[in-house]
Amino acid sequence: MFDLNTINKRYFEIKMGKQILEIEPPTKKMLNKITSLRGITDENEATSALYEAASMILNKNKTNRKFSDEVVEELNLDQINGIISEYFLWLSVAKKSKN
Repeated sequence: MFDLNTINKRYFEIKMGKQILEIEPPTKKMLNKITSLRGITDENEATSALYEAASMILNKNKTNRKFSDEVVEELNLDQINGIISEYFLWLSVAKKSKN
């Protein structure tokens, strides 16, 4: 019998201040929602979508710590872009890995 519990989970680590978050890989539903946000052309909507995507990423962490919208909105746009870019880079590398 194949046991899914035996598969080692991979985590994307983000250091925020002194805390290190271990971010889980996305579910299909989460990935679909994040990727659907990139088709937005209105600048205000696009900025909101980036913050929403970063919030979803940060809130899918190993310790189940929840980040309020207020906390995520305190991050600047460079930090938000960095989180999203590095997360997707990690996903593409993890996908190519045989483990």
